[in-house]
Amino acid sequence: MIGQASGWWMFDGEAVEALAETQHFIAQAPSNLVGFTPISYFTFIGFMGLTISLGAIGQMLRKQWGLALIGIYLLSHGFLFLNFTTVNPKLALWVLSVVMTLVLMWANRPNQFEN
Repeated sequence: MIGQASGWWMFDGEAVEALAETQHFIAQAPSNLVGFTPISYFTFIGFMGLTISLGAIGQMLRKQWGLALIGIYLLSHGFLFLNFTTVNPKLALWVLSVVMTLVLMWANRPNQFEN
């Protein structure tokens, strides 16, 4: 999407539609506190994808940094709601993700009965 938005290449179909929808969303958003452009928005989304992916790997390995990266992802996602001051159905999924991360934190706590 970054290449499409930069004009490095041109794809047809869904890529064109997704870019147009994103450009429209950013232009029509009630606010854009940070001043995202389509390129910086897609870069931020890429950062979020990287943090959640690495966080999931870390969590599967039962590493503390996995939960930290998942937390960074959740904060980043929450920041997008604040930046654009939008409330949409994704907010409910974000809240569910926060609750499930709290469950992971609880499940990963040290066992008080182990020596």
